[in-house]
Amino acid sequence: MLLKGKQRGFTLVELLVVIAVIGVLAGMLLPALAKAKAKANRMKCANNLRQIHTAFMMFSGDYDGRLPWTLTHEQGVQLWQGLYGKQHSGAHHLWDIQFLFLPAPIRKELGTSRLLSSPCDPETHQWIDKEIQHGKWEGFGHAFDGVHVIMDYRSLSYALHLGSDMQRPSTLLALSRNISGDSSYEFNYPSGPMLPSYNQYFGTALHTDKAGMASQAFVGNTEQDPVRLQNYGMAGLGASQGQFVRADGSTVLASNSDLASAVRDHGGATGGVFKGVNENLTRPTQEKIPPQNLRVQ
Repeated sequence: MLLKGKQRGFTLVELLVVIAVIGVLAGMLLPALAKAKAKANRMKCANNLRQIHTAFMMFSGDYDGRLPWTLTHEQGVQLWQGLYGKQHSGAHHLWDIQFLFLPAPIRKELGTSRLLSSPCDPETHQWIDKEIQHGKWEGFGHAFDGVHVIMDYRSLSYALHLGSDMQRPSTLLALSRNISGDSSYEFNYPSGPMLPSYNQYFGTALHTDKAGMASQAFVGNTEQDPVRLQNYGMAGLGASQGQFVRADGSTVLASNSDLASAVRDHGGATGGVFKGVNENLTRPTQEKIPPQNLRVQ
């Protein structure tokens, strides 16, 4: 008759060694997994920007090669009357991030406003959910300024460059909103002189002669200035990290050095439907803006 041998278990020391080895492996793998996840989110963000480019390219195809901010006054009036009715007057929303994703060609090409909220920007997610659930135009337009239904600026992760032109391929079209710049300024657009709407909140400028300076950089999630961090930081983007897309559709997972090069290229572009170089942007923020400050009186 065969007798089974006595089964031997782990000793306490062996068990502690195994646990220690697992801990070391986890310590090595988890940072790598987190880094891979952050890189994947940046790539998804860049894909959102590529879709935004396509939407604005379709818009320009319907408007003689013009983007919203380069429309003539008459075209701008017609654009907003088509959205808000014949009683609407003026073209003055062509420089306002709260309005610029609402025209029908842009909405239809995007398909969903979810693309306007970056996976790198979780603060926007609760607000884009409201847009999707309650937006007036199939998930677009949930906020109200006293007169118009608009996009909630808190739902948006992307800035639009008001100097972009589809006939200037190297110009910047859209960027992740974690961008710092200088004060915006009045520019003579095809529809007339204008500052970016609510420029104290949504306006900024990237000047060619200041490219590479600290005042023009991506705001990282380690930013030491609490106001800049609150207003412009994106939780999933670190120091010298951001994304942008040019008018030619090329997207870049960018550093501050890449941004400086892009700003210089933008400043050297010519042609298109307007003269000169426009360095203004309209940019969303997570700043806590008193609602009355954005209401149309």
